[in-house]
Amino acid sequence: MKYLILFFLLFVVTLSSSAQNIIVINAATKEPVENVLVISKKYTTQTNARGLVSLENIGKNEPLFFQHSSFLKVTTTLEKIEAAGNIVELSEAPIRIDEVVISANRWEQVKTEIPFKIQNISSTDILHVQPQTTADMLESKGGVFIQKSQMGGGSPMIRGFSANRLLLVVDGIRMNNAIYRSGNLHNVISLDANSLEQTEVIFGPGTVIYGSDALGGVMSFSTLTPRLSTSEKKIQKGKISTRYSFVNSEKMIHGHFSLGDKKWAVLFSATFSDFGDLRMGSHGPDEYLRPEYILPGKKPEDDQVIKNENPKIQTPTEYNQINLMGKLRYRPTDYLDLTLGIHHSQTSDIPRFDRLVVYRNKTLQYARWYYGPQQWSLFSGQLNYSKEHVLFDRFNLLAGFQNYAESRNDRKLYDSALNQRVENLRIYSLNFDFGKTLNNRHELFYGAEAFYNHVRSIGKSDNISTGGSINISPRYPEGSEYSSLAGYFSWKFRLNEKIIFQAGGRLTQSFLSGEFDHNFYAFPFDNFEIKNSALNGNAGMVWHPTKEWQINVSASTGFRSPNIDDVAKVFDSEPGNVVVPNPGLKPEFARNLEASIIRNFSGKAKFEITGFYTQLINAMVRRDFQLNGQDSIVYDGILSKVEALVNAESANIYGGNVLLEFLIIPELRTVNELTLTFGKDSEDFPLRHVPPLFGSFHFQYQKNEWFADLFVDYNGKLNFEQLAPDEQDKPHLYATDENGNPWSPSWWTLNLKVNYNFSELITFSGGIENILDKRYRSYSSGIVAPGRNYYISLGIHF
Repeated sequence: MKYLILFFLLFVVTLSSSAQNIIVINAATKEPVENVLVISKKYTTQTNARGLVSLENIGKNEPLFFQHSSFLKVTTTLEKIEAAGNIVELSEAPIRIDEVVISANRWEQVKTEIPFKIQNISSTDILHVQPQTTADMLESKGGVFIQKSQMGGGSPMIRGFSANRLLLVVDGIRMNNAIYRSGNLHNVISLDANSLEQTEVIFGPGTVIYGSDALGGVMSFSTLTPRLSTSEKKIQKGKISTRYSFVNSEKMIHGHFSLGDKKWAVLFSATFSDFGDLRMGSHGPDEYLRPEYILPGKKPEDDQVIKNENPKIQTPTEYNQINLMGKLRYRPTDYLDLTLGIHHSQTSDIPRFDRLVVYRNKTLQYARWYYGPQQWSLFSGQLNYSKEHVLFDRFNLLAGFQNYAESRNDRKLYDSALNQRVENLRIYSLNFDFGKTLNNRHELFYGAEAFYNHVRSIGKSDNISTGGSINISPRYPEGSEYSSLAGYFSWKFRLNEKIIFQAGGRLTQSFLSGEFDHNFYAFPFDNFEIKNSALNGNAGMVWHPTKEWQINVSASTGFRSPNIDDVAKVFDSEPGNVVVPNPGLKPEFARNLEASIIRNFSGKAKFEITGFYTQLINAMVRRDFQLNGQDSIVYDGILSKVEALVNAESANIYGGNVLLEFLIIPELRTVNELTLTFGKDSEDFPLRHVPPLFGSFHFQYQKNEWFADLFVDYNGKLNFEQLAPDEQDKPHLYATDENGNPWSPSWWTLNLKVNYNFSELITFSGGIENILDKRYRSYSSGIVAPGRNYYISLGIHF
């Protein structure tokens, strides 16, 4: 179909001109390529928006050069072009020097002008990877490690930071809220990978437009955008796709549709996913097997310990999820653009598998432990204004309201008490962002941010024998509040064509308040009112000694203000330990140094090495604590050791990342990446969220309708001595070494993924993951990774 369209375009143009007309297309997508330089001995021209170029007075064997920053250079002759049907195909270059990112300053910038590392994940990458969740999508790119406590989860780790030390942003609005915890955090699965247009991962605290929580990095997700028509004719576009995976009986169906004219556009998107119990691999440690599980009864005496007929099936891990999105866009003038959006995500109950495999006195401890439906809704409005004024020439207003609900539910084996702790948050946010180009050397970015969180938290215990219910301690003080005000500025200075400087600063004021309920614990404090301020900044330089080299150097500071979860939470960190409030908690700060060297070899290869060092000051870490002079209290019927988050002296994290891309032939390339991180606190203990060495090695083939990716995922080992104390206390999650201590073995998997475009309307995807059916568990994860998985997917575009 695409070739018929290309032929038609050439035919029409040829009728109106005696010149030689050719069309330049992307060899992979068959789409026309705009702004391709066409160089002959006599003159230079370029292709138009439809990829067309007219050549006059060119000899049949005269050399012609086709150049574009995103594609490999092609040298050919008019005779060869005519033999190919007046079509020239360009292959994408391994390195794109025109790649654009938005998350660094909220405005489009060329990636080669930014002094810190940013990773892009496009919608094409998502099509190739076919991730089951957004966490799986993040894991597909280097530098991001994913921990999973259960199948319905995925907690990113970046540069030794995780959970509330990483910032999640969707369409410019921060998702992080007052109860984002310091342990593993799985809220990223609330986002639908099928509805994402682009994802950008900023590594480290290198940008000042984001405030608290962006210590290890920022994950900025941009969802599908309604498209406006460029003519009087309305445009419509849609897609329906489905996928089935055998390893967990995943069934996914997705659809989106957009309609637009020159001023108005709408878009709707919906995805439903259903997952069965997950099967682990056949070859690996026996400690990972699931020999038995609990079948809960309607009454405690009806609980049954069931022998697992297939110990490789992780029962129970099933859940389902629905994602809905709608957007309305209105552009009355060329300089004003308004978008309204609605997002909704909801899961079923999600079994927390890492708790369901805990034994106490050689018997499984819990009959039930599950997260209740996680519900997240976002209502947003965005106004973009682009017109030259004295103080700015572009302005962005972004307002959002989020409603978030989650719950934790647990009942011990043969116990009648089903404990339930339910949280509900309302979150309001407002952002103002301005950009001003002073001249061709100076650019300014500045703005302000405000947000407010209101926390509802209740606790109750239902007696499944009698049907009665009593109140128990909530997870957080009821009615707690968390808010913040901030302002920032950033300056970009082009010294010359080779050197670019960036610098900026941010001032943030945060407020927390709440009252403790003395009906459950005799806290030595009645309430808390905390005000914290933080000043952070950055400075960086990009140097291009030649067109092939890029050297980045940057220094930055970041911070995280304690939230309600840090200051006022009561919960069991693991069976037998209980974390209690500490209103004396102070912000933690990060000082970061980063450098990278990037070498481009004529568009055919790319080598990139990045190193970083981060010092975390006043680090919030969990330590033994006392409550009213006692080191243990009774929590949910168990005498538990008291712990609390406290400010330790410091922690040091350092590491690096290496990337090598090489084009073997135009159709075949290899992409290889390794990430290594080290980290210890001031007491010389390993840090919990520092993963082992990990990386991937890809061979990718792409030609015409085909794309194939044969790759290896690799994960190094961590011996017992290399595990953080928190992890050493979780032997049920690890293999056992020769001394009987827990450790995390290394592993690698072989995988194959294939995409084939039957036409411009129908796309097929399929693959085999973990071909060798290895049994392994990613570091710190509660669930064993999937065994050999076959999946198939079909997409229909209209």
